Amino acid sequence: MNHSLIRLGVKQLFILAATVLCSCESAPTTLPKTTMSTPSVRPELPPFPTVPPYAKADIPKLFGSLDYEQDPDSALHFRILMPLQWGQVPGTRHLVTPSHPFELRGHVKTMTGPEAEIKVYIAYVTQELAPRDWLAMYLQTQGERVLHERYFAQEGGEIPDVLTVGGKKGVERISRWTVLKDWAKTGGAHHFMVQASTPVPNYSPEMANVFLMAIGNFGLLHPTKWHYAEQLRTLVRAVPAKISTVFPLSWQQQENPLSDEHFYQVKLTKDLNGHRIGLINLMLTANQTETDLRRLEEESRTAYQTEQLEFAPAVFKAEPAFGAFQQVLAARTPQTNAAGDMLAQERVVVLARAGTMWVYLENVRYSQKAAPLEWAISKRAFEIVQEHLVVKP
Repeated sequence: MNHSLIRLGVKQLFILAATVLCSCESAPTTLPKTTMSTPSVRPELPPFPTVPPYAKADIPKLFGSLDYEQDPDSALHFRILMPLQWGQVPGTRHLVTPSHPFELRGHVKTMTGPEAEIKVYIAYVTQELAPRDWLAMYLQTQGERVLHERYFAQEGGEIPDVLTVGGKKGVERISRWTVLKDWAKTGGAHHFMVQASTPVPNYSPEMANVFLMAIGNFGLLHPTKWHYAEQLRTLVRAVPAKISTVFPLSWQQQENPLSDEHFYQVKLTKDLNGHRIGLINLMLTANQTETDLRRLEEESRTAYQTEQLEFAPAVFKAEPAFGAFQQVLAARTPQTNAAGDMLAQERVVVLARAGTMWVYLENVRYSQKAAPLEWAISKRAFEIVQEHLVVKP
């Protein structure tokens, strides 16, 4: 029997809109050198160099490294590259623990000449977050304004390299930031945040190059080489095709009991502090067309309306194909009826074709503006599902 998705109907597709949301020393790990986004460069803004101007032979004459190995946990040891004229700032450094999750662990500054400094903070993070999104939340709380940015793709989420300006009027500082992420033995992950900063008048092209060297050469001395804040759970099914992916262990899995040799569906949900903060809906269909999948998106959107969740129609755009997929389409749609105390949500839909198979992926989550942490957690899980998704017709 030919099981048309449209004939199955929304209720049988198990969308359940009502439950979506509620009110050995190794080489140092450093910034990846490949697979990065195009940096935002505007000539009227302060310089943001991305290529070191120094000859390799000259670097040891200009810069030296400082290893921080005082922490009893070797996974927290790191290395700072700084100009030879700079020095370490003495002071008591508190250990990073679950009860003290954010601490300054390294600090160097200029000894002569224009004032500038490099600080290294370590944060203990219990949720799976991309370094990019974690830094964005931090910069927002500090009132920093982004001037330039670029991002490096890596397994644990994009690594940021960002230039900002912030501080009180008349004493503003230019800062360049990055964040590296590494698994914590206590569970969760450590985010190593590096800030190279100087008063705005001191940010010369030479200082910009120093900041580039500091950010680009910061590294962990003993990384755990696990890029996640939690373990991942594997999902493998054989019908209607071989499909596999992974998702963070804290997400709950619920499969559609109506799945058969023509159709498979699983719903993943995440609760935080007693509230539902995200839904990932994954469906695999056989012998359908792009038109069928677009109609499915419309049915899904209509179903959310019964729960007072109205989303704008999806406008799909072609995305680069990955894995075994020959065609990928994606759309992001905002909630249109958020009002008053209601936290606005958004919906991301991805359609991917592998031969005669189509995958329908949907992520319903709070918007970044409404709830930055919840948005970042749900977005990260959705990325993990996509990055590890394999379909073999």
